[in-house]
This record gives sequence, structure tokens and C-alpha cells, in this order.
Amino acid sequence: GGISNPGSRAWENVLADLHTYPRSPHRELEIERLRTVSWNDQPLFLAEYGLGSGTDFPRMLRHYEALGEASNPGAKSYEDMLARFMADWDRWKLGDTFASPEDFFDKCLAKMAGLRKLGINALRSNPWIVGYNLTGTHDTAEAYSEGVITAFREHKPGTFDAMCDAFAPLRWCLFAEPVSVYRGTKVKFEAVLANEDVLKPGRYPALLQVLGPNDERIIERRIHLTIPGKTGNVEPPFAIPAFSEEIPVDGPTGKYRFVARLLEGGPASGESIEFYVTDAHDLPAVNTEVTLWGEDEELAKWLSGHGIKVRPFVSGNPSRREVILASAQPGGDGDAKAWRELVERMARGSTVVFLSLDVFKRGNNPLGWLPLANKGRMGMVSEYYFPQVYVRDEWAKRHPIFSGLPTGLMDYVFYREIIPDYRFAGQDTPDEAVAGAFRTSMGYNCAELMVSVYNLGAGRFILNALRVRQALGQDPTAEHLLRNMLNYAAKDADKPLTSLPTDFESQLKAIGY
Repeated sequence: GGISNPGSRAWENVLADLHTYPRSPHRELEIERLRTVSWNDQPLFLAEYGLGSGTDFPRMLRHYEALGEASNPGAKSYEDMLARFMADWDRWKLGDTFASPEDFFDKCLAKMAGLRKLGINALRSNPWIVGYNLTGTHDTAEAYSEGVITAFREHKPGTFDAMCDAFAPLRWCLFAEPVSVYRGTKVKFEAVLANEDVLKPGRYPALLQVLGPNDERIIERRIHLTIPGKTGNVEPPFAIPAFSEEIPVDGPTGKYRFVARLLEGGPASGESIEFYVTDAHDLPAVNTEVTLWGEDEELAKWLSGHGIKVRPFVSGNPSRREVILASAQPGGDGDAKAWRELVERMARGSTVVFLSLDVFKRGNNPLGWLPLANKGRMGMVSEYYFPQVYVRDEWAKRHPIFSGLPTGLMDYVFYREIIPDYRFAGQDTPDEAVAGAFRTSMGYNCAELMVSVYNLGAGRFILNALRVRQALGQDPTAEHLLRNMLNYAAKDADKPLTSLPTDFESQLKAIGY
């Protein structure tokens, strides 16, 4: 980017122009990049950044009908997308968790407000950014939902208020990292004041608080921040760092708020952000013994160190049903004999929890050992390019695997570290669909599962794509999910073993073993 100043006959390279679309949901890495992005120490015009929403297919059809245009090609396109969406909705039995498809879409559109505010909160704290162009104003008629209003120019729920807050000329930009912690863990709290000449140069008092689940004051700080004046011809930056400190948070399980208030001088927006604390004593106990299949010494130590009985998988005939946890393959790339024996134990009544997508790699096929005839494919969330504006909407059903955890549309703060980049897609309908994702923000081109249950003979297996193994020991949500999976896998452990089905060999052949 360049400008020509008054009286000049030349373009001057004094302003950088950048487009950025980081991975969503934004984790600490993406937020830090938005906070620090710059270009050769020049003022930066961020010409493109934004996050879209799902498309409300039923509401779009109602608009066409109200105009007497139900036979319009655009209406027919939405009708087709809705029909494909409903086929997945019905086979995954999402009516168990959401009141209706319309209720689901309401939540998808409303989710965008928080995503927009979170990203712009980071941008407003960046002292290099002097201008920002929002992606985008309105959705397109082709169901590309990149706007703050729909293709029929309706405000998306909560977005108007969120944007007013995000673009307020005087605004707190607050940060708490990590956003999900065990009780007693240190959290880094940061406060930056974005000031577009509302506060004059001077010193101003402020109050910072960390409030617990019942608004109890867990931490409190009183500070003074200084707004600098102009130095020669150099204007002060729009963003002024005010506070940064790592503080242990010792409080009960629940949702917390980091709050900042100016005590005099001006009315600031953006005064609160949320994070979560979990007391480890509140996590569910696991009373069953776990058989660990595959080579994961670190996981074995973690299980035994957290009071969960664990033993290695031993070849031979078991005397009872087992809860088998698989996070890595024996021998690295898999062993046909080991996989056959694992499936035999499932067929006789054991339950296997596949903790990671990586366990199924067979040669060049990432899902080659998946014990299904239709292995489908691995869905991928593409990172760091334009389609990241077209977000997915992840959901979790009310199910024992999510006992004690939020369900419905996934909270992008609570589940931020758990939502994966890789998911299961295109497999046959599971016996239980537990968590998954749709992308209706770019037509209807994505229906994926992240947690599902398949029966196999007298037993079953749980497929998990959530980042449980990666975040174990760091994010209490990962531990909670693992404990729930193991307890759910143990529900039939007291039943006797059965014989192998008479057609077992043909079943093995069907799944490619």
C-alpha cells in the first residue's frame, strides 16, 4: 500500500496492506499473531479479516416464499442444501439435543458475534494496526455466509451489539491464557487499552478483577496507566499496554471473568472476558481397569499417576470383557495379527476406545486400519487461507461421554483446545453419533463426526477425533472426556464373554483385515 501526501507527485510506501485468515477457533497462537502482526515496522492497514457464520437454510427459503419466488433457482438451491442437511440431521438423531433444525441454525448465526469480537479484540490491541477493513458486510445469495448481515439484510443475532463493542473508540482489550485450567494453575492476564484520542495524555486509575462462578472476587488489582502524548510529529499508538501478570487462580469449578474498569477519564467498552477453571477433585472417578493397546508409555504413566489401573495388552484369550484404550499402534505402522486380535476381543464383548485418528494409519491410507468396511475419509479443517472465514459449527450431544460437560453447539472458549483439525467423514451411520460438525457457511459441503460409537459383534468401539490425547494433562476438559469415555466403555464389563460370531472371518474380510 502507498499514499501520496498533499503537494507530492510521488507514491510513498508508508503503509502496509495485509489480508489474514487464521485457523478457527483461534487458539493462543492465532490470537498472538493477530496481536503482533506487522510489516517491516510500518503502519499496517489490515485490509481483510473476519469470521462468518452458518447459513439458516429454512429461513432463507421462507424469504423466497414470502416473495412468491419458491420456484426461483436460488430457492431450489437452498431447498437442496436443506434436504441434504436434514438427511444427516436425521441419521445422527440430532433432535435428541436440539429443539429443531431452526433452533440449531439460530445458535449457529448467534455464535458469530462472539467470534468476531474475540478476533477484533486482538486486532485492537495491536499497536501497528492503524486501519482495519471488515470481511464482510453481507452474505451472498449463493450461501457464502461471510457477512455481519444475511443475504436478505437481516442482522445476525447479537452481531450489532458485538460490533459496537469491538469498534468502540475507547476499549479494553483483555486476554487470559490458558482459557481452561486446573484449579491453582497460573493464568496470564493482560489488559491493553485501545484509545482513539478519547483519553487525553495523562495518568488514569483502573480496577482489574478476576471474578468466580458466583461473581466472588478471586483476584483484585488497582493500577494506573499512562496515556502518552505526541512526540514531535509522531502520534501515540492506538493501543496502550496497561497490565500483564501471571497469577494462580484458586477457586471452584466454573466460568470465570477477567474484568477491567476505568475509574475515571472515559467510558471504555470491552470490560470483560471469560475463561474456565476446573477443580480436579470434581472430575469423575474411573474404577475399571484399563488395558492399554499400542506403544504409549507417557499415557500409561499418566493413567497410573491419576489412580486409574492400567495394564498392557497381552496376546492370548482373555477371561473377561475388557476396556481397551488405543492411542498408538503396536510397531508404529500397525501389525495385522495385533489388529485381528483386537477385533476378536471386540467381537466377544470388549469395548475399545480409539483415542486418536493417528492409530488407523496403514501405509499411505490414514484410515486403513479403521474396522469398518466403508472407511470414508479424513475431513480436514484447512488452515491459514481465505476459506477459514467460512467456519464450521461443532456440536456435542447429550450423552454419557459428555456427562458434566456443556453440550449443544460447542463453546469455543471451553472446547478451544479440544476441537480438532482432522475429523471422520463419509463413513456409514454409527450406532451412536456423539459429537460432530457441519459447515453450512459455504453451501453445504461438510458433515463430519468427531466422536461416535459402532457396535461390533457383542462389543463395540468408540471413535474419537477430539484433541483429548494432545491436551491431556494440560486442559482439564481433555481429562474429563477421557474419564467419561472409559466409564462409558465399562458399562457392560460385567457381562460374560461370548463366542466369536459364525461369520467372523467374512466380517474381517469385509473390513480389509
